[in-house]
Amino acid sequence: MALLSHRQCWSCALVFSVFPCVFSASSANDASATYHTGTSEVRVTFFATDQSNRLVENIEKDDFAVVDSGQVIREFRSLARSKETMLDVVALVDTSESVVQRFQMTQHDVLQLVSRQSLDGDDKVSVVTFSGLRPVLLCTTDCHSPQAEKSLLTLRPGGVTPLFDTLVYAADFVSRRQTPGVRPVLILFSDGNDTVSRTSVVEALEAVIATGAPLYTIDLSEPRHPLAGSEVLHRMAEATGGRYFLVRDGVPEMLQAMLADQRASYVVTYQLPRQAPGFHSLRILPKHNLNLRFHCRSGYYYETTVQ
Repeated sequence: MALLSHRQCWSCALVFSVFPCVFSASSANDASATYHTGTSEVRVTFFATDQSNRLVENIEKDDFAVVDSGQVIREFRSLARSKETMLDVVALVDTSESVVQRFQMTQHDVLQLVSRQSLDGDDKVSVVTFSGLRPVLLCTTDCHSPQAEKSLLTLRPGGVTPLFDTLVYAADFVSRRQTPGVRPVLILFSDGNDTVSRTSVVEALEAVIATGAPLYTIDLSEPRHPLAGSEVLHRMAEATGGRYFLVRDGVPEMLQAMLADQRASYVVTYQLPRQAPGFHSLRILPKHNLNLRFHCRSGYYYETTVQ
């Protein structure tokens, strides 16, 4: 157990050092946003919440400023609702030994997610489970079927936890399925504990950020005995433009919040301020209402175009 705790603290330290512009949840100015661009225009998808973590649906250009690698951007080319109105939701379900006490309830929560009632008719949903040495695709396109429900209900938790390898697997999975007008979303049910991955937390997070998919994390750890993994879950959600939830917050409410976030997302565009190849950090800050908090990815990579 001491070895496991040490590994989790090491993972936290890496997340903090590699993504320094992702702040704690209590910061009103917290923001995160990342994609690759070789053009002269930067496009950032985001949504906003208030001091009570409630969604703010109406945002104007004068409500915020963008800080791009330290340079404040106040003039935008456009601000509009995201046209990605359909969702491709991938649920990542921890089935390892460390979540055994909450697993039965997690099964019920995932069944709620894949039910037709929880998503719009055009939305897609897939379920990936992980324990042992590798993740397993439980279902895709047919996750509401009796066979998929049976497969989920017969799962029994046990074994080690390849959390970071699973995030890389999920990133590759959604990248291969990307379709214009469809927004990929990852929902992770886990305690944030990783015991066997060959992938580091930094590599896993970079893979998710590169897809543009927000990661929503649902912490399955015991509230009275929080693990360092809880902080890893929190930071990963923030860095990808998602949100972190405690399982005690109520999964139906979390799913509703996630869907509302994505339906109310905006896309802001502006001229690339500095044509320096490599990573550009990015934050979105409120200009007038300091209680506003903007959620997006933590930066983008600028790649020069080969002539």
